[in-house]
Amino acid sequence: MTGLSILSRLKAVDPRQVAVAVLTVAIAGVAVWILRDQLEEVHVSEIRAAVYAVPPAAVPLSLLLVAAAYLCLASYDWMALRVIRRHLPTAQVLLTGFTSYAFSNNLGFALLTGGSIRYRAYSALGLPISDIALITVYSHVPFFLGAGGVLAIAGLARPDELAAAIGVSRHLVETVGILSAAAITIYLALAWWWGKPVTLWRFAIPVPRLPIALAQLAIATIDVFITSAALYLLIPVDLPYGFLAFAALTVAAFAAGVASHVPGGLGVIEAVLLLSVPNESKAGLLAALLLFRILYYLLPLAISGGLVVFGAVRSGASRLLRIGEASGLALRSIAPTVLAAGTFLAGAVLVFSAAAPVPADRAWLLRHVVPLPLAELSHLTASIAGLVLILVSRGLARRLAIAWRMAVAMLAVAIVAVLLKGFAWEEAILLAVALAVLAAAKPAFRRPSGFAAGSYTPAWVAAIGAILVIAAWFGFFSYRHQDYGAEATWAFAWDGDAPRFLRAMALLAAAALLFLVWRLLTPTTPPGSPVSPVTPAVRRLIALSDDPGVNAVLLGDKRILLTPDEQAFVMYQVRGRSWIALGAPVGTPDGRMEAAWQFRELVESCAGLPVFYSVRPDDIPMLLDLGLTVTKYGEEARVRLADFSLDQPRYRDFRHAVRRAARAGASFEIVPRDAVPALLPELREVSDEWLANKPGAEKGFSLGRFDEHYLREFDIALVRAGSRIVAFANIWRSGIAGVELSVDLMRHRRSSPYGTMDYLFAELMLAAKAEGYQWFGLGMAPLAGFEQHRLAPTWHKVGNFIFTHGASLYNFTGLRAYKDKFHPIWTPRYIALPGGFALPHVLLDCALLISRGHIGAAQRARRAERSNATEEQGQ
Repeated sequence: MTGLSILSRLKAVDPRQVAVAVLTVAIAGVAVWILRDQLEEVHVSEIRAAVYAVPPAAVPLSLLLVAAAYLCLASYDWMALRVIRRHLPTAQVLLTGFTSYAFSNNLGFALLTGGSIRYRAYSALGLPISDIALITVYSHVPFFLGAGGVLAIAGLARPDELAAAIGVSRHLVETVGILSAAAITIYLALAWWWGKPVTLWRFAIPVPRLPIALAQLAIATIDVFITSAALYLLIPVDLPYGFLAFAALTVAAFAAGVASHVPGGLGVIEAVLLLSVPNESKAGLLAALLLFRILYYLLPLAISGGLVVFGAVRSGASRLLRIGEASGLALRSIAPTVLAAGTFLAGAVLVFSAAAPVPADRAWLLRHVVPLPLAELSHLTASIAGLVLILVSRGLARRLAIAWRMAVAMLAVAIVAVLLKGFAWEEAILLAVALAVLAAAKPAFRRPSGFAAGSYTPAWVAAIGAILVIAAWFGFFSYRHQDYGAEATWAFAWDGDAPRFLRAMALLAAAALLFLVWRLLTPTTPPGSPVSPVTPAVRRLIALSDDPGVNAVLLGDKRILLTPDEQAFVMYQVRGRSWIALGAPVGTPDGRMEAAWQFRELVESCAGLPVFYSVRPDDIPMLLDLGLTVTKYGEEARVRLADFSLDQPRYRDFRHAVRRAARAGASFEIVPRDAVPALLPELREVSDEWLANKPGAEKGFSLGRFDEHYLREFDIALVRAGSRIVAFANIWRSGIAGVELSVDLMRHRRSSPYGTMDYLFAELMLAAKAEGYQWFGLGMAPLAGFEQHRLAPTWHKVGNFIFTHGASLYNFTGLRAYKDKFHPIWTPRYIALPGGFALPHVLLDCALLISRGHIGAAQRARRAERSNATEEQGQ
């Protein structure tokens, strides 16, 4: 059973993600092999001496250059917004850009990790998914422009230096420089000559105007030069080439680090740069890289974490940072992700610390103050605390309270442990800062559940594997002249740094392997079958909702995820890879958030895509906290009943319908649910007649169908002509009394009097108003209400096209026009799904689910209907 469980779990993982994860670990292994070869003649003491040889004035100057570089990085988002011609508060855009790059620079998977920050922040500010995707792409375009600019300048101005540094011909270097210059020229020419969106398959891809393109090139080139200068200043030895060649090599190293997906390009950047210098310069270059990592990687992440937490959880922060409510929501949505990244890196620092030798002066003091057994225990404790921090960081990203408690506890333990194992006050200060920031963010971590089976994706496993591989190399490099015999491994002595490292690495490897196997063996809750009849717990939770649409759960065609404490549920179905929840979770406020997270984790454990279909604006903050992106799907028509009266001129059509029905002898009544079973045979007769005149089959999921068990759940509104039922609709009432009344299944006979449905609606709205309801829901108009100007988001353009020309699929325009007769208030409805380009096939899955797989049949029926009509006209 164990083997089968692991095999089934592995089958559920996307093979593409596994391939990327394996490649990431493999690249880390290659980098380790290069580092081992390049540093064969370098001793740790030389690196330590080189660190102390860095001029004191170089560090603050390098820090200023790093600050300028991050300002350039933050401006990439601002320029991306100008490319797509969108405007957001500059302070929020710069903060989002800074945070995204501080995050992705440290964790790797730049488009994924930095993109997740952008999706959450910009979704909270109201941007659609298509715009956010374009911002994510265009925020990375300047790097390629800047890299190309530096390669062009250095390749043409210093070809001999570069050729000698990397061991290639001068001709190849010049060719790279020319091609880089040509690529930049083409980009600028396109911006100058074309200057308008490029249309591919009806999708409009914006092209930046020339001033923006020039700004991208200039700022990105400056960014690359000052980043290179920040590292160059820290090198305490002479290099065999000048600054221009060094800048080009730094670009190549950073590009390799980003492409590797290893967190922070750790080991990869060092390997590329070390290949370009002789042996006598390697220790100095590596020392500079260690200092540069603190200034360029760790410090910006700590600052971004502090800013995000301060802006998200402290009173008055919004005024101080000059951000509005939406921006505050954006900060709250990205805070857990940023703190998770910081915790991951704090754990990585502890793992690397386990492989580092204790300086001689501190070792002398340690043996006179701390007992040897306590020092040995502290070394192992700090190592395990580091691994635990790396593992629980995933739980922090998912707002788990248990992950927060474990992280706080491990940080507190680690602070004591690093002091007792080697008086590492630098690490203690770093960990104390992380602890303080995490403690301040406690309100963001409220989820009571544990770690879900699908929490650890291949990308996370790859990141953990890469950290352990590189840390192991660092230890073997530090102690390569030591004896690694079995006897030495278990020797406990003050000068036994190498055995301590081996014991720690063995313990970490075993613990990581056991954790991975445990997660693979953790059972995943199967999707289950549709629930019918609905349980009493679900019925109790329906009563807590002000949305009458939650009554769709009573249709019995949906699976239900109920939280263990029965405080909320999600109703959903599975179509392809899309796990589609109808609406937001239903239940108590805290229960709804927990149910949403449990749903996402269940879906991810089965390698699916979590989708929330047809959610209201009030649900957006919760879905953004889930890390999902939200885009408009349509609009819901709702009539404010206080404003509805047949005496008003705008409702004269309904007044005429009521009078016409009275003259025709029609009558209206609401039949209570207890009396519905006796009417079901006649209601079925009406429904069958209605369906016989409609192409396709009954709908489902978000729309009711004729089902006797379902109709027994509701009061029924009837229209009779004499004693004969000619029309009916089942009534949905909000769980909270007096908020909203709506209808679901509506059927009428072909022979019903003219205006029968207008009459039914008018009488039903008057009855709802008399009962004290505030709203009457007319349901949603899909793909309605999108922007229609030339620069509208791509998804809005697609939606407008389908809305206008999609009559073969659905009468979108007719539905919207009919509901407009009621003069409703149109409220947006949204669809939430993971960031990326999954929207088209998710929408197809939604359509197939609602149509119960009969879209093709419906299209064929409509074509046949049009063909018959054409023949009749010919006759």
